[in-house]
Amino acid sequence: MSTAWTEGLLDELAEQLATHPRLEALVQARVEQSLAEREPHPRAWLTLAEAAEQLGCTPDAVRMRINRGRLEHRRHGRRVYVSAASVDRLDRAA
Repeated sequence: MSTAWTEGLLDELAEQLATHPRLEALVQARVEQSLAEREPHPRAWLTLAEAAEQLGCTPDAVRMRINRGRLEHRRHGRRVYVSAASVDRLDRAA
């Protein structure tokens, strides 16, 4: 069954949606998310402190997530570096 929409009804609906505050907030959030995904991360590897700051936790919590396999990491001597991409993925999932 097909419903025919009149041109006037469609115009009125479009006008109401265009000025609806919740729709504006949803569109703005989606635009910001898309822009954040497009911007390349300045560095491929982060220190524990940088990863903790981005995730909003402590360096010990980052180590715990590394041990659990939730974050990709590399060791360079005694230093531990965390993949920026894995931090971004975990941050989006949270």
